[in-house]
Amino acid sequence: MRVLVLVTAVAAVVLAGCGEAVDTAKQTFPRSTVPAGQVDTGTGAGKPKTNDPAFSNEELRKLEPCALLSKDILAPLGTPAENRLQDFGSCSNYMEDKDGKELSITIYVGETLNGATDADENIGGLPAFESELDDGSACFVSAVTSTNPNLGIRVQVGGEGDELCAVGRTVLTGIVDMVRDDPPQRDEKRGSIASTDPCGLLDTDQVKATIGAETEVSPYSLHWCNWVGDSVNVGVWIRSGYDPKDDTVDPGAAVDLGGGITAYQNPTEGAASCRLEWRHRSTGEDGADEIIEVDFDNSKAPAGDNGCAGAIAIAKVVIPALPKP
Repeated sequence: MRVLVLVTAVAAVVLAGCGEAVDTAKQTFPRSTVPAGQVDTGTGAGKPKTNDPAFSNEELRKLEPCALLSKDILAPLGTPAENRLQDFGSCSNYMEDKDGKELSITIYVGETLNGATDADENIGGLPAFESELDDGSACFVSAVTSTNPNLGIRVQVGGEGDELCAVGRTVLTGIVDMVRDDPPQRDEKRGSIASTDPCGLLDTDQVKATIGAETEVSPYSLHWCNWVGDSVNVGVWIRSGYDPKDDTVDPGAAVDLGGGITAYQNPTEGAASCRLEWRHRSTGEDGADEIIEVDFDNSKAPAGDNGCAGAIAIAKVVIPALPKP
């Protein structure tokens, strides 16, 4: 199975080492842990509650993540730098704190929150929890926005200064208040996939008809969805990045998907596991094109099957459901 080296996946592993209750009972790709327990949605007066309409998955997909790291929120903490968009739901600011020390702040909107059942704090009316690295060099502060599965907004703070968790709480409080009172929405372009629900691109009947496998839908984040079977796993990831054809190391073999779409496939050696990527829309900004990734894995595939035929078959079902660029 392909290993995707992602900041969010690394963060989840780090937190597991800090004593959080991370559930690993059901996994597909490394980004797809499904929490078994769910957060109490709060029924009593004054209790933090999830599933607030202002924080629905649909509304969170519309947000411009870098606008959430506003100068109003960051300036009281030190000297902000320029925000750097990481993905449709993620943005970073590598700034300096009031003492001139490095302070890195990254937000993730709509990610799976491992350990959410331990949420025992209240940030802006949402259940929240935090975890700090043993050496105090980073802190992760999260607010749970929805359940089944547990998704939320996470702030990751790193640096040489003190009280990094306090910084995270301050930033997350400001973000939660902004989302509730005046959410900054991205300027959607015609044909953009930025606000598309990946789980809505494919259903289990289509998966069965296409590859002959029974699966269950397993969302990982607002922009990543899995279909999980006994031996077959399918993943669709909507993200920003460079056009795969421009990969100077190994773009993979070109595949004509029809309709003028060329994808690039990368099988994993010795396994029936294949990643298929293509550019859906050019934004004209370096490294910010809109990319579709389809991952296919079959642990019981016959010898010689590298999984790419399955990935291509799934991609051809997904394409007609995408917005037209």
